[in-house]
Amino acid sequence: MISLQSIKFNHNSGSCSTDALTIRRNASQTVNVPEWVDGVSVNPEDSPAAYSIADTNGNTITIQARLRSTNPEITRIQVRALDPVTDPPGETGCAGFIAKLIRRFIKAVAGNVLGEVQERWVDLAAGDSGFVSFNLINTNLANARVSKRTTEWRWQYRLNAGDPWQELRHTLHRIYVVLGTPTLPWVQTAGSTQLPWTEVLDYACDWGILANTTDEAGAKVTERVYALGPGTMAYDCPGGGATHYALGSFDCTKFLELLRGGPGNGDLVNCTDCATILSTFANILGCDLWQSRMQSGFKLNPFIAIGYNAWYPGCSNWLGTSFSYHEVAWKGGCTASDAVFDACLQLDADATPDSAPHTPMLATNMVFGDCSSLGYRLRLSPNVAGGCSNCNPAPGSRQRRALI
Repeated sequence: MISLQSIKFNHNSGSCSTDALTIRRNASQTVNVPEWVDGVSVNPEDSPAAYSIADTNGNTITIQARLRSTNPEITRIQVRALDPVTDPPGETGCAGFIAKLIRRFIKAVAGNVLGEVQERWVDLAAGDSGFVSFNLINTNLANARVSKRTTEWRWQYRLNAGDPWQELRHTLHRIYVVLGTPTLPWVQTAGSTQLPWTEVLDYACDWGILANTTDEAGAKVTERVYALGPGTMAYDCPGGGATHYALGSFDCTKFLELLRGGPGNGDLVNCTDCATILSTFANILGCDLWQSRMQSGFKLNPFIAIGYNAWYPGCSNWLGTSFSYHEVAWKGGCTASDAVFDACLQLDADATPDSAPHTPMLATNMVFGDCSSLGYRLRLSPNVAGGCSNCNPAPGSRQRRALI
């Protein structure tokens, strides 16, 4: 009997140009390698792997697989894995035919991002191949954009080149596609708790779905974080704008608990929380954002805070008309000439942000600017005494908070 024992996607932790990124599940749980193991991996999420489009572009991607034989007379086999078009049993008649056509169309358009496993001969010394490298062919990572997909493989083998192929195993794998190697706080240091978490990738790949550039991914994540209000999060007006998830380190574990419908650290957030959530979830997709402040003590134009639907300058019950500081996700050196992404506030999009009527907009890749041009700075703070001139970039505050 021939059996498929295990599959490695991340078989070289020192590189991600021809294999998968090094990842973990969360702060306390690792992703074991090999990622797929016979008798253990049943569902796609049991066998996760993440790939960087930028790093793998133009390269032949490889996996490693281990096979066994209980027949001592079989010492060499040819092995491959196809991308199946799977039709569930019981679909009959016109409706079943149409369903099959739709399924085939989706397969043709979306494709299997990892393609197929190219056939090769495998030696079974003493009945065990050890880990053997296989090339992947017909891969589609370059066109996949940011996504979370399921790869299905139909493994087959034969004893001689002219023999019919025999079915070996059908395997399922959860494949995350990101634009580039995740940036800080995410690292590629084996054993680190800051390796990309699949629990974050599950959300980030959905939020940034089909983004083709880092700016597009950052904008999509900004929109999805802001959209968590009012059902999941709201600005902490009752508590004076306190930080609940990003005081020191980023309590990503508690934030994920909140996303799953649990208590987390509560549903209240401030600008530091929003900037940290946004940049951390965008950076796992390959963006390169910082958490950085503007300060100090500046007046405000009307805005809509996350979780609310009314225009006002600050929280009506305590903030009055000014911020002591404001923190956003910021590109580059976090200076006036760099762009910001703000998931905490909607600003006024028209030519007179200090007066009604107001048209809401989120700042996504908007240059911070100065007090003479209508950029982020002048949309947030009016050009009056104690206003825009006090709203200065503070690049010395820029950081990327570690995760716990």
